Amino acid sequence: MRLLNMESAPLIDELMKIELRSQTFLWSPFHSEPSFHLHSELELVFVIEGFGKRIIGNRVEPFEAGDMVFIGSKVPHLWLSDPVFYEKGSKLESKVIVTYFNPKALIQLFESIKEFKSIRNMIREASKGIRIYGETRNIIASQLIELATLEGFQKVESILHIMNLISTSQEKSFIVVDENDSSNDLYPDRLLNVIKFIKDNLHQQISLQQVADIACMTEPSFCRFFKKKVKKNFSQFLSEIRVAHARELLIQTDKSVNDIAYLCGFKTSSHFCHVFKEHSGQSPVQYKLSMNDRAK
Repeated sequence: MRLLNMESAPLIDELMKIELRSQTFLWSPFHSEPSFHLHSELELVFVIEGFGKRIIGNRVEPFEAGDMVFIGSKVPHLWLSDPVFYEKGSKLESKVIVTYFNPKALIQLFESIKEFKSIRNMIREASKGIRIYGETRNIIASQLIELATLEGFQKVESILHIMNLISTSQEKSFIVVDENDSSNDLYPDRLLNVIKFIKDNLHQQISLQQVADIACMTEPSFCRFFKKKVKKNFSQFLSEIRVAHARELLIQTDKSVNDIAYLCGFKTSSHFCHVFKEHSGQSPVQYKLSMNDRAK
């Protein structure tokens, strides 16, 4: 899986472009398949429906409905829908609002006016990827839906409000935590191949030897490489991915605990329940009941 350098719009005389996408799984309109890519435009993504894994810079994390991320210029990223979206006959659908911002226009708009200092700083910090949550996310989500219908000054005013909200809110966190990494080497091909292998084989036992072979490394070298890039050891990462997938299946399906344990690569349901409770603080049954209660 190679890193693609794309130009998204391009936005020549526009400040921004907003798209509401409904897709069977998440993919870029500029490439026929999900691809690890970067572009000069800044990007604000809000997930309305769907779940899976996202890679932004040097971080791999689950995403689900409600996920909102602001991504800076030239930051490598990829959104991968869960494997169930790709199954034959699947009726699942992903819906996202994606907003692209013209970096040159933003610089012209914000660079020379001191009152926009916090927004300028936020745009620079977007090189680390910004996750937005809480009430800030809810307000911005409603404004994005309205933004698609606005023109002229009202459109610019709404953009300014969104940028100001992101820059001043405390309800945000950075995704790329190591600023010393080079953006073009955050996720070399070998690590992307390992992550793809994990996603494709999550229902099976995955050994350290297998992933080290895929990365063309010895096991000790792979462990050091993986820990440096992902900020956690491989077994911890694999457990988190398995549990995240289990949560999705518990919410999205009526499959039994035994079936979910098997689909997530656990040898026994008792081991699955033990690991799930370690990560979630609840048993799988308790988690499903609590999520159903929230949905009511």
